[in-house]
Amino acid sequence: APVGTAHTGPEPFAALLARHPRLTAVVAHLGAPDYRAFLDLAGTYERVRLDTTMVFTSFFDRFVPFPAEELPRLRELGLGGKVLLGSDFPNIPYPYAEQLAGLARLDLGDDWLRAVCWGNAATLFGLD
Repeated sequence: APVGTAHTGPEPFAALLARHPRLTAVVAHLGAPDYRAFLDLAGTYERVRLDTTMVFTSFFDRFVPFPAEELPRLRELGLGGKVLLGSDFPNIPYPYAEQLAGLARLDLGDDWLRAVCWGNAATLFGLD
């Protein structure tokens, strides 16, 4: 697993964003294990996005489950263009479909699922 250093995690990333507030960044794994802090950063900085890689799978839920009380904020950020589908495929310890099933199980609505799985990235990268 990744090992934290003085240059990783929400505090150094927040300091970087404070110096460069228009920096475009996509934070892997919704910022796990520091979900709340990275949700804050995505809500604060216009160009910060979060990806869903490994989150909401049985593999990740054993180690760093997403806090259920943050699901409303995740929904809001997803509908606001801030959450992107991530997969790390093919370097994952579970079937690819499990990532998609995990997102669907959240029951955050079809609009949210469509935005996260396609629309947000299409907008970010200027795709039609």
